[in-house]
Amino acid sequence: MSGVAYAVAAGIGFGIFQAVNRRANQEMDAYRATFLLLVVGTLSLSVWTGATQDLSLLADAPIISVAHFAAAGIVHFFLGWTFLALSQQRIGAASTGAVLASTPLVGSVLAALVLGEALTPVAVLGVLLVVVGVVLLSLRQNPGALSRAVPWFALAAALSWGSSPLFIRWGLEGLDSPLIGVTIGLMAATLAYALALAGWRGRRSSMAPSRSGYAWVTVAGVVVAICITFQWIAFDLIPIAVAITLMQFSAPTVITVAPFLVGTEAERPTPALILGAASILAGSILVVLAGTA
Repeated sequence: MSGVAYAVAAGIGFGIFQAVNRRANQEMDAYRATFLLLVVGTLSLSVWTGATQDLSLLADAPIISVAHFAAAGIVHFFLGWTFLALSQQRIGAASTGAVLASTPLVGSVLAALVLGEALTPVAVLGVLLVVVGVVLLSLRQNPGALSRAVPWFALAAALSWGSSPLFIRWGLEGLDSPLIGVTIGLMAATLAYALALAGWRGRRSSMAPSRSGYAWVTVAGVVVAICITFQWIAFDLIPIAVAITLMQFSAPTVITVAPFLVGTEAERPTPALILGAASILAGSILVVLAGTA
């Protein structure tokens, strides 16, 4: 598979994951759901990595590469997934998924400033369309909306996911194995979350998760482990801006899937949601065309 194919597959998979994850955190608090998701994802990837990768690469890997992978995991999973769950509980999975398509704005700008992946005028126009889409989504109002406020948690998740690829690139310079790298990142995030949950014990919801909640989290964890693998491989093969933008196929995917899996009024498509998602997708396509020209 090419880097573009990996990125597209990751984007569609992430859209499905977001809908499944929303279904899971309907039945438990966001912090516990995120921790369980991390545990399942880490176990799934650890088994796959151990079976398919040359773990002897770790012996020769510089400590700084391991540290970069760990940092990527903290930023992407510890912060990003927490913001994702909180946003889904506040504004729904469909609106959250669409706002997350603003990730190219962060990823493209940081890649240009830090890694020298220059933005062309066409790419800038694409990024501006993404911003317009986010604004439209923040104005979304319907009787079933969970919140009419600016989608801060979704934007924070986009910020986390747009900046984590920098650490991934730096880590791959000394340890050229995306699969080992993402496993290290997930392990670091899971450990950090376990420590954080111990400190937040008194603030967590006392509601016990249901069996179906555990089942949905397990499905979400396995799905996202596969998607993350594709994502990190894409970051290794093609420019970050192009990879992140292609992954915005998650927006139309989650908008399509969420109403069927979640079934709440908050997931019902509205004109603002459709227009915002269309603007984001159009901007994403322009960024791709600029990056592959």
